[in-house]
Amino acid sequence: MQRITRALAVAVPVVLSLPVAAQTVQIYGRLYPEVVFTRMTGATAPGTPLSTLAQPPTGESFSNIVKMDSSNSRMGFRGDEPLGNGVKAFFQIEQRILVDTGGTLLASRNTFVGMESDRLGAVKIGGFDTVYKEIGDALSFLGVSSGNFVSNSNILSKQGFGNNSAGSFHLRRINSIRYESPVYDGLQGLVQYSPDEAKTSSRNAFLWSLGVVYDSGPWYGALAYELHNDTFGGSRNVPSALSNNSDANARSRDTGLRATFQYRFANHTVEADVAQMKYDERGGKPGRFENYHHVALAVGVDSKWSGPWRTAAAFDYATAGTCRLFDGVPCTTGGLDGRQVSLGAAYYLSKRTYLFALYAKLWNGRAAQYNNMDGIDVPPGADPQQIALGITHNF
Repeated sequence: MQRITRALAVAVPVVLSLPVAAQTVQIYGRLYPEVVFTRMTGATAPGTPLSTLAQPPTGESFSNIVKMDSSNSRMGFRGDEPLGNGVKAFFQIEQRILVDTGGTLLASRNTFVGMESDRLGAVKIGGFDTVYKEIGDALSFLGVSSGNFVSNSNILSKQGFGNNSAGSFHLRRINSIRYESPVYDGLQGLVQYSPDEAKTSSRNAFLWSLGVVYDSGPWYGALAYELHNDTFGGSRNVPSALSNNSDANARSRDTGLRATFQYRFANHTVEADVAQMKYDERGGKPGRFENYHHVALAVGVDSKWSGPWRTAAAFDYATAGTCRLFDGVPCTTGGLDGRQVSLGAAYYLSKRTYLFALYAKLWNGRAAQYNNMDGIDVPPGADPQQIALGITHNF
């Protein structure tokens, strides 16, 4: 026994001193629950003639609803392992945390594994935000805009009719592979592909998302393009009598093109975005949906003042756009425009913790259904107005 003890006394320090790969793993997160005071007024009255693409008006409204939201509060695990010669492996597992109701779903947010080379760039595989979403609209409203009613994406990245998310260009896409080039003098290219694992002879709902970013000094610029094949973002949101979604002979091709410009000076950041979204379909029957095209704009400013204060403001606007039905059947888009104003302030208690207050008013055209409310559908013409008080803690 004494010999065994002496052997262990020598062996254990030797084993502990053997060289191992310097893998790092980090637990991180952001929790930002808020109490929200909501009202919705101005909905278009039933029977009012509207745009060809609009859903029937209901006139529904409400006032003084109080609720608690946790937006996209999250927790994650990420890390990397150097493999030598400027190459490393990396991973991330992230999930939304429902601070208000309790519960989570593992890997429900950006989750991936990949490899990166100093000379060749990075490749990652998993489910994560598209390039279009990630590099555009890069100014986070007080750090709490993700999933929140102040997010520019409520107008900047969607169509103004219907409530189906198939028309959104603000996506996290599963079954994705992405390549990111090395950064050359502030310039980087990115490309992402997501296949359709349920592909059939009449449907192939794949996605391509491409972009180029320039980030150097005070300037940030990004140009992004995204293609949704056979997603039917138009047909899934128009009245059923116009939809091609169940027609095996019909196909769709929805595209988004967005430019983002940002200037940073002192403790202030100003950003402007312009996006063009096109929902095009072919092979449909006469009188059914053929296309809808429109443009959306956003401007915002984020300011960190001396002391504990930070403020933010944003304005978003979407045009009514143009539409066409098959075989030249008349199509109108009057009232499909929308705009939103958002204001906010934060008071920092430490580098990781701050209190915040938010306000947003969304005005829908008489036929539009832009929506910034969580879990509540907006009828045509309704104007949501929300105020929130909350706390953020980063770890």
